[in-house]
Amino acid sequence: MAETTPQTRPAQGSPALPAQTSPARPAEGSPARPAQRLLAMDGLRFGAAAAVVLYHFTATSTVTRYWGGTPGAEIFPALNGVTRYGWLAVELFFVISGFFILMTAQGRPLAHFTGSRVGRLFPAYWATIVITAVLHAFWADGRQPTFGETLANLTMVQELFGLQSSQVVFWTLLAELKFYLLVGVLLAFGPLTRDRVVALSVLWPLAGFLARATGHFELGEAVVARYSPYFAVGMLLFLLRRDGVRGNRSVLAALAGNVALCCHLVVVAAGHSAHLQEVRVDPAVSLTLMLACIAAVWVASSPRIVVRRSVPVALCTAGGLLTYPLYLVHSEFGYATIQALTARGVHPWVTLGAALAVTGLLAWAVYAFVERRWSRPLRQAVVRALTPARAAGLAAVPRRRPATTSG
Repeated sequence: MAETTPQTRPAQGSPALPAQTSPARPAEGSPARPAQRLLAMDGLRFGAAAAVVLYHFTATSTVTRYWGGTPGAEIFPALNGVTRYGWLAVELFFVISGFFILMTAQGRPLAHFTGSRVGRLFPAYWATIVITAVLHAFWADGRQPTFGETLANLTMVQELFGLQSSQVVFWTLLAELKFYLLVGVLLAFGPLTRDRVVALSVLWPLAGFLARATGHFELGEAVVARYSPYFAVGMLLFLLRRDGVRGNRSVLAALAGNVALCCHLVVVAAGHSAHLQEVRVDPAVSLTLMLACIAAVWVASSPRIVVRRSVPVALCTAGGLLTYPLYLVHSEFGYATIQALTARGVHPWVTLGAALAVTGLLAWAVYAFVERRWSRPLRQAVVRALTPARAAGLAAVPRRRPATTSG
């Protein structure tokens, strides 16, 4: 997601280096520098969000009822041939989240890491809960959580108690929170050295795989067994970017193992997705796209990828800022728009464009009036609350330039 970054998801670390500067390899455990090259990662994140949105609007069986009972594969046959694979964008988000969360945690105490995650995730999320509740008060055909369930949604862990989420995509945020908890536990015992990260990247997916293989499905869910290899791949890609490929045999071996697990999971998930969508989802295509997603993260994080012109910079920056709120708001508001216009006989392509416009504008509003105003104060409040009074002066959150990357 969630993010999942999303998030992503404000800039972490030191200010961006000039475009012509080649940053030296940082010491192990030091903060990574989110240089201007990471704008390409923002563009990748926004592309993933767009894929999820189109998947929900044109491919899932859920949206069929809002298109008047006609499946998306019949309304948009050519487009659906592509968007039916949009579920893979969630896996891509988890890989990106692994990369950025490890970058966020480098050289930071637990209080600062916790503050950065709370400040990043919750303002936009809480705003989405509120506006979705308003929508549900006037629209009876979407999800209808009870008042108690809506309140429980504010915690982001409602699904742990079997309660309904206000928006369908919120389940990914719980997976993200579990990942953050693991990273936080490691931070509580000291810096995130390479060896400790590699150990987590190996033992975590292995424990999850064994739990599911032996029938301990509840334990598997507790440790995010189905998605841990994706987070692990992202963390390991970050280590390779930070420390270099040469000589990192343990990281490369762990990466190869987790990529293999990802491939296995994608093939299994392709069959599940085909059942949900009631269309053919080719496992070979799914596998190829997943490998392409992992490669895209590696390329987008490269020091050689520098966005120099103003228009691409603006587009990547805007995409990075809007990714998380767009991911949060799109499903219920998009479905309501599709149903309302379809009932009035509006052309499907116009209806689809209107659904994209409505959710895009709403995402911008959440960013402009909520995230931009409240993320930093909430982050600072959490850091102060978790920092002993004697060290409060040393724990002040430094001022930063506007976000261009996030995790």
